[in-house]
Amino acid sequence: MTRSLPMWQPSACILCECNCGIEILVGDDGRTFEKIRGDKLHPASAGYTCNKALRLDLHQNGKTGRITHPLRRRPDGTFEEIGWDTAISEIAARLGEVRDSFGGETIFYYGGGGQGNHLGGAYSPATLAAFGARYRSSALAQEKTGEFWVNARMLGNITRADFEHCEVALFVGKNPYQSHGFPRARSVLKDIAKNPARSMIVIDPVRTETAELADFHLQVRPGTDLYLLTALAAVLVQENLIAADWLAEHANGFDAVTDVLRQVPVGDYCAVSDVDETLVRTVAARIAAADSVAVFEDLGVQMNRDSTLVSYVEKLVWLLTGNFGKQGAQYVPSSLVPIGRDRGHSGEEGPRSPVAGARIISGLVPCNVIAEEILTDHPARYRAMLVESANPAHSLADSARMREALRALELVVVIDVAMTETARLADYVLPAPTQFEKFEATFFNFDFPRNIFHLRHPVVPAPEGVLPEPEMHARLVEASGALSEEDYACLL
Repeated sequence: MTRSLPMWQPSACILCECNCGIEILVGDDGRTFEKIRGDKLHPASAGYTCNKALRLDLHQNGKTGRITHPLRRRPDGTFEEIGWDTAISEIAARLGEVRDSFGGETIFYYGGGGQGNHLGGAYSPATLAAFGARYRSSALAQEKTGEFWVNARMLGNITRADFEHCEVALFVGKNPYQSHGFPRARSVLKDIAKNPARSMIVIDPVRTETAELADFHLQVRPGTDLYLLTALAAVLVQENLIAADWLAEHANGFDAVTDVLRQVPVGDYCAVSDVDETLVRTVAARIAAADSVAVFEDLGVQMNRDSTLVSYVEKLVWLLTGNFGKQGAQYVPSSLVPIGRDRGHSGEEGPRSPVAGARIISGLVPCNVIAEEILTDHPARYRAMLVESANPAHSLADSARMREALRALELVVVIDVAMTETARLADYVLPAPTQFEKFEATFFNFDFPRNIFHLRHPVVPAPEGVLPEPEMHARLVEASGALSEEDYACLL
């Protein structure tokens, strides 16, 4: 008897937003990822992968703290296994009680998927609508909403950058050699570094791997990025290095901005940021002389001081030089789902959280006020929380206060693969398959004009007793009583 040839299963890495295509060789046990390699047939990554994908079996294959049955908290704090029908009916009943007693808006949703599992989050609005829930948040509100707010008011949409074709690449608080963030990051970085006609600029207090490749490393004093970027924008204006004709055709409010930048004391701002003024002026000249400039700001500044202002001034640098809407510069992606898009309300208008009155950006309540929205006697406080593919008890600031808030809620339901810190505080825990045990996808489709959406097939079978998140949401909606016979008629 001859052994059949090994079968490589196509899938994707889920450890960053690029979701590079990979092939997985499953071991004889039907579960272990014996080998992983880049998928040369993938239309976006074309065989590229980094070393992180090679360790998916260790970190993302359901080997730690796995839950395989719905769990219900006992009065003594321990958990007991229950069936799916019991779990769904009890959760629906308790969510209904909260809605009927205090209003559906007191039911709060957190999460909705990580770097590689977004289908559950796509179904969650149906559950929220069934119980009248209005408020939600996710890790994006911890990291990205400042930039979302700026994009909406400055450009009307989110933007990305074309590093593959740019003459100059500028990274602000970003180390793409490790964190990636655009397709085939390491290959693209090396191509830029070895091409004498192209340049790479890095603004970072640390001598990162990307900074090692750069032509210019502006080693800014931590927390002073705003001063450095403002000095850079000021040099562009003061030395008349701007795309004046392009700005006259495409920009509003130009004079008000340049009037301010003309007054900036460039030398003083460079001193605050601890970057040599001559270097800043040289970098400004290189940006202005380039046919195309691609810019990427990331968590190094977005989770730092003055982050929203930094996002604004960073965009001034490439807008002042006309680097928008052309190859090798910034563009608006043709995204399948509008992740990160804010409505751009002016002034003090727009939705706010019910207790703290915090501004809601892109539909997300700021993470740092969630505990405040719970630990109060305010009548509109959150009273129940549905947490999906997230771990706020561990990941949010002031985790001790967040755990106190979770304990104060009347109901906490967690949907996850493993028994996380948040799951240990829940009233019910609903087990999901891993991202390689179900059909899954991500909506990080940020390219243009050619964009790729990858629906992934299961690589290994899910264990008995778990359900994919869309099925959980479908069952919760049915159990809520929100559907009528008319809703089911189209299925007959």
